[in-house]
Amino acid sequence: MAKYKVGLIAENIGLLEDKKWYNQRFDGCLNLIWMISEAEIKAEPRKMKGGNFSSHICIFENHRGDWYIDMADIRRVTNIFLQKAKATHDLSGRLIQKWQIDNGRFFKLIAELDSTDLDKITERRLAGLYRNFTYVYDRTITSSSLIDGFALGSDEIIQNEINSLLENKGVDRKKGKIFSILTAPVHQSFINEAEISLLRLARRIKSSKNPALALRQPAIKRSLERHASRYFWIKNNYHDNYVLSSRDFLSEIKTLLSSSVDLKQEIRRIAGTPLHNRQAKQKLIKRLRLSAYLKNLLKISEDFTYWQDERKKRTFLFTHYASVLLEKIGRHYGYTLDEMKYLARAEVLELLAGRKFDHQELRRRAKKMIVYQKGSYYEILSGAKADTVIDKIFKHQDQSHIQDFRGLTASTGKARGLARIVTSVKEIDKIKTGDILVAVMTRPDYIIGIKKAAAIVTDEGGITCHAAIISRELGIPCIIGTKIGTKILKDGDLVEVNANHGWVRKVK
Repeated sequence: MAKYKVGLIAENIGLLEDKKWYNQRFDGCLNLIWMISEAEIKAEPRKMKGGNFSSHICIFENHRGDWYIDMADIRRVTNIFLQKAKATHDLSGRLIQKWQIDNGRFFKLIAELDSTDLDKITERRLAGLYRNFTYVYDRTITSSSLIDGFALGSDEIIQNEINSLLENKGVDRKKGKIFSILTAPVHQSFINEAEISLLRLARRIKSSKNPALALRQPAIKRSLERHASRYFWIKNNYHDNYVLSSRDFLSEIKTLLSSSVDLKQEIRRIAGTPLHNRQAKQKLIKRLRLSAYLKNLLKISEDFTYWQDERKKRTFLFTHYASVLLEKIGRHYGYTLDEMKYLARAEVLELLAGRKFDHQELRRRAKKMIVYQKGSYYEILSGAKADTVIDKIFKHQDQSHIQDFRGLTASTGKARGLARIVTSVKEIDKIKTGDILVAVMTRPDYIIGIKKAAAIVTDEGGITCHAAIISRELGIPCIIGTKIGTKILKDGDLVEVNANHGWVRKVK
């Protein structure tokens, strides 16, 4: 576990100013995102040598987090995979297998927490549950540096390999579509599993003789309760713990029943997408005669898309159970849940051991803070001190003169619409039908806005990222990894997105 070190940022400020960073943005707080930061930097036998990251920076402002990963770490991990992929059969499958025991322990602990009345246990027992739960979760997600390292660093390499192959074969057209097919996911995401479950329940109600009466039937109510017990956490993020009830899901069903959606066709489309992707990919691989090396890279990408989705599911579940534990601990020691969310895990353990934390400092952290972790040490600065350091490390560059820019095609197609910059799930309602959703990256809780969007443009993201996966599933043009989309575009700009060729252009 990382230890606090005063002066760590000042010691490394020159190094930090020269680094190139990969930026991810979340609705998030220190405590919940911090777990992944520690897990990625942690070295352990299950990781390949050099597979752990060396440093992270995270800036929090008003419950949003900008997480920065050292590009040198990403390149190193990617290169490790590129070398291993040439010689190791089923490399990704073997890696995934190493973490299965801890995955089982995580879900076993969840079952224990569900069966425990936290209001009736001792302070010592509560502290033990927090220690054990965060330890097992940490063990479960230490694979994150491998997942992120490969996913965020391999997309351009895979694209270049595919483009080189196509050029050698004299194929010049539809490169974007071919790339999209070859990198499409072949496993069902947990978001779509939940969607299918809800659609089937809606279809069951709609097919009854009296849908209004069916909604009140005990069997339907039990099915709704089962759905809620399985997916109550589905709209969580790295800050918010939404406990959805059967009433919430019933509201969604009523919306479906009043819409023009063909429920049977929509179920068939979503449920059949992974198989359709797999068949289209296999057909293309056979036609293009891909090398064993490229096929191995695509297999790793497939497996890691699945692994990344499984990790995301666990992080959403962790948000719920960690929030419950933090609320109980905070209540005992005189802190609100919001204050507890701005303590690092090590600080929560210190609180349990008797240390007191300044309430004003925790509120300052929530308003604006920077945390830097290097190896086994970290430091947190808040308020004006944070502003000074942030300005030094991330110098502002004027890019307002840029009218068009490029990125990586995740899903082909063209669209024209008004740009809407989304920095948080709390802004997702600004998306209207036909708008272009522009974000640093998309998250599963953006889905309501994504379904309305004519296209998606992101600053970051690789071929296994959420935007890439969901845009293919919905058939929405999507360009990822532009680096500057949210910096160039403003709300209301009329933009043209050509995902067939990977460019975005302001329309004068």
